[in-house]
Amino acid sequence: MFDLASVKQMWANAWPVISVLLTCSVFSGAIILERWYTLARADFNRERLMDKLRKMLAERRRDAAVAYCENVRKPIGQILSILMEPPVQDRAAGRDHLERLGLRMIRTEVADLVQYVTALGTIGSVAPFIGLFGTVVGIIHAFKAISENAGGGPAVVANGIAEALITTALGLFVAIPAVIAYNAFTRRIERITEDMELCAEEIIDLTGSR
Repeated sequence: MFDLASVKQMWANAWPVISVLLTCSVFSGAIILERWYTLARADFNRERLMDKLRKMLAERRRDAAVAYCENVRKPIGQILSILMEPPVQDRAAGRDHLERLGLRMIRTEVADLVQYVTALGTIGSVAPFIGLFGTVVGIIHAFKAISENAGGGPAVVANGIAEALITTALGLFVAIPAVIAYNAFTRRIERITEDMELCAEEIIDLTGSR
């Protein structure tokens, strides 16, 4: 068993690495919650949306389709409403211009969606190495204790080994959720982007040449 003095010594040795990992954990958790909420607000059902718009446009109810998109309250709603009723100068410039306009609006929205996701991936990649650094430091402390207390038995190296294991475990604890969230968010952003591009292309096909 560890006595109080040993625990204090172990904590003092490991605290610099632990503090960095705890900071990463707080940032990672905040990013995960914020991005989850942001992506949930941007996500949409492409088939349901387009089925509704196809029906309205087939019935020549473009104004109703524009109003419907404006009420969707998602980025795709604003994009499609502008593509269906573009400013006069954009409409006069032709289909190619409308396609570029749609692409620019989508890229702007995607830039907002990917914000902070890279930081999440960085935390997931770096945290295990920070934990590994703590492991190496703990092993160094263990060997130092052996050299200073030759023949002292396992208790001599217990603090160093415990320090190494704690930082290793904490590094993995921080990294695993960050990597999982990074991969999930990246795939979701790709799907939202593809859905927005498909919707924009179809709306231009249905209305851009009229």
